[in-house]
Amino acid sequence: MSLIRLIIWSSLIGGWAAFGSWVVLEAMFHVWIDQGTAVATALAIVMATFVAVAIGGGVSLASGLTNPQFANLLKRLLIGFAGGLLGGLLGSLLGACIFGILQGVPVLGFISRVMGWTLIGLGIGVTEGIFDRNIKKIRNGMIGGGLGGFLAGLFFVPVGFVIGSPMSSRAFAFVLLGLFIGFFIGLAQVVLKEAWLTVEAGFRPGRQMIMGQDAITMGTSEKASLIFIAYGAKGVEPMHLKITKSADGRYLLEDNQSRTGTLLNGQAVQGPTPLNDGDAIQFGVNVVRFNERAKQGEAGKLPPPVVYPASKPPMPTAAITAKPPALPPSTATKPAPASTFQAPPKPVPAAPKPAPPPPGAAPKAAPPPAPAQAEEGRCPICDKKIVGVPGQRRCGKCFTTF
Repeated sequence: MSLIRLIIWSSLIGGWAAFGSWVVLEAMFHVWIDQGTAVATALAIVMATFVAVAIGGGVSLASGLTNPQFANLLKRLLIGFAGGLLGGLLGSLLGACIFGILQGVPVLGFISRVMGWTLIGLGIGVTEGIFDRNIKKIRNGMIGGGLGGFLAGLFFVPVGFVIGSPMSSRAFAFVLLGLFIGFFIGLAQVVLKEAWLTVEAGFRPGRQMIMGQDAITMGTSEKASLIFIAYGAKGVEPMHLKITKSADGRYLLEDNQSRTGTLLNGQAVQGPTPLNDGDAIQFGVNVVRFNERAKQGEAGKLPPPVVYPASKPPMPTAAITAKPPALPPSTATKPAPASTFQAPPKPVPAAPKPAPPPPGAAPKAAPPPAPAQAEEGRCPICDKKIVGVPGQRRCGKCFTTF
């Protein structure tokens, strides 16, 4: 699943989960929930809590669609339920307490719902990083979930005012809560990601995966983090390769002793090899692109120096830049001695003689003389410039012929 689809599916699943849970609870509580009693308040807390549980499970489930393994999806679902239960219970209780204090103030009454739904979003967002045990994903999920819950709480009062019906306004507000929390959690994970993989060739090209774990495996096994089956399984072993994150934050690619090997930018991988942004990983018929966000302070860094093997050390710089030693003056100005041996000149071939005419043949007549060509000159009398054949030229001014 691509990262754009992750955002879309997170919002859609969150919205539908909220709507489905609301339908069930509304059918159970609709007789008492609008009566304005203490029982109605308790039922509202229960409804908000269970809607948050459904949203948490749905959004956490959407994050696992990149690698849809049943065991992983079940684990994500349970963690999402726990996060939604925690956030929903705390948020609805806090919202009810604040509403009881501020309900007499016409303008500030909506603050209770805004704060309560923000807590719901924070509780659901925490679950994003618990499965991967990644503190940065927890942070990103809390940012997105808190923002989604805050915006949904802001829209609750205007939506209720426009719709009018309490039941319809609750349905719309809960669906909006699920949509916003799912959308902003997915958006935060995509925007704030540090490293990710993109399948460019092989099994299901276009898939993308955010690298939230310290170890990522690829192969045909169902336990692999990124699975390659069907056409992509050609030349691929169950656990073909792995990518681990080192203590200094760099990602290392390592072939898992496979028979066909792993290529990095066309070169065979020999032991743990550091990955750089844009590197192409090839195994079997599959090509996976590694991308990494530039870390702060690394944009202007020079590439690491080239390490030469011990058997072939690099040429010293001094040997390259040093000028040749100058020759002594006597040697520099003395011309090179000429060779005493001179080759004889090559003979010039004689021009061929014309063949004599056969006996009895008439001699060839001489060709007629070529006609005289016109020349330019000046009149000896009036010095006028004239053109004509010598002996036939006549001046046009004094009519002198010459």
